[in-house]
Amino acid sequence: MASGSKRGKTSEKRKGRIIQTTIQLLVKKGGTASVSTTDICVAAKLTRPTLYHYFGSKRSLLLAVHKKTMERDLKPYLAEALSISDPFERLTFMVRTYVRVIGLHPELRVLIHDTLARKDKYFREVRQEWKQHYTLLKDTIGELRSGGRIGSDIRPSWGALFVLGMLTWATYWFDYGRKEGIDQIAESALRFVLGGLKFKE
Repeated sequence: MASGSKRGKTSEKRKGRIIQTTIQLLVKKGGTASVSTTDICVAAKLTRPTLYHYFGSKRSLLLAVHKKTMERDLKPYLAEALSISDPFERLTFMVRTYVRVIGLHPELRVLIHDTLARKDKYFREVRQEWKQHYTLLKDTIGELRSGGRIGSDIRPSWGALFVLGMLTWATYWFDYGRKEGIDQIAESALRFVLGGLKFKE
């Protein structure tokens, strides 16, 4: 029994290292299409049969990468946002935290856009998790509008899409080598969001 448990832990560690190697390659090469199984095998120092033993296919490996980053970044962030009852506090938390998350994890530049581009049914769970992010932001903007705290002409669905689009676009111009400026960027983003939503003091 102990031997089986030890093998299981060793297997999980090996899978974790392969996932981390894949993440590093995605950042380096800038996209899932640019990273081949050969690249992964060379970087992780393993054979193709070994890679397929652990993940079965490149698609399964990429799905594991997506799930790993969601467990690490998206789910805790959404859980904390959902716990905030005041919509204004929730909005400010979401904007600041989302900017910090995408600023601290350059692989999200690749993975977020990969999620949007994929229509693969196996990635449905990943898309649903990111859709929850949009839905919570939309509902938050709707609460603020209903409470008269932002412009009455703001359509929550459009507002959420504009906000997410603006914040996510930062992944294209943010200098990941200068992460010390992320808090300042987060505050600037919040001011733009509040101004665009016509927030009333």
